[in-house]
Amino acid sequence: MKITTKHLLWAGVHPLKTLRYLKHRDNIPYDMIAEYLPSSPTILEAGAADGKNTAEMADYWPQSFIHAFEPVPDALLLVEDATKQISNRVKLYPYALGSASAHVQMNVSGTGGADGTQSSSLLNPTGHLEEFEDIPFTRKIDVEVVRLDDWALRENVEKLDFLWLDLQGYELEALRGAERLLDNVSAMHVEVSNQRLYDGGVLYPELKAWLRQRGFRPVINATFRRGGNVLFAR
Repeated sequence: MKITTKHLLWAGVHPLKTLRYLKHRDNIPYDMIAEYLPSSPTILEAGAADGKNTAEMADYWPQSFIHAFEPVPDALLLVEDATKQISNRVKLYPYALGSASAHVQMNVSGTGGADGTQSSSLLNPTGHLEEFEDIPFTRKIDVEVVRLDDWALRENVEKLDFLWLDLQGYELEALRGAERLLDNVSAMHVEVSNQRLYDGGVLYPELKAWLRQRGFRPVINATFRRGGNVLFAR
């Protein structure tokens, strides 16, 4: 994370939150996540980006099976490359996730190719453009959105133990499409926002309240001024 004047001012106002963030930065260690999961978890990763986390999770949990979603074609190629040695334990899907099945336009970040597509979102990136002036959104692509509950029925997936969601403001919409699947989920690693980087994107307090109603609580917080990652568990 690039240190800016805004970050320093925020740190001065929120010293305890800053110290908590410095413990993990944006990363939550896999060994801490593992405390809330079975030894051979079934994992769903949405927003697989370059496949780095996909490969790391497969390595950390050698008896796991991972369902990885990445709707940006250039990025999906990177996931395929990162997981080609473990393709028997990772299944890839070229879909976005939402509360209803549809075909929609996705705003793709970066200057073309796979690099920099991690900020791509189904939502308009107005706040993101203001906060990250060096990250352009240069094109739109048509992507298929699926409801997780519908996908699970189609793929005969009866249970998920762990969700890893990095959906650029669309995390709550994805969860709303997984009401049935959530019954068996033990924990989830979710990217959260403290400020609205995308039009209509969910903010952390709203997401936390929704998950509390479904039996999840935040157990590890790795957020700073704009947001970060939170581990929720039952």
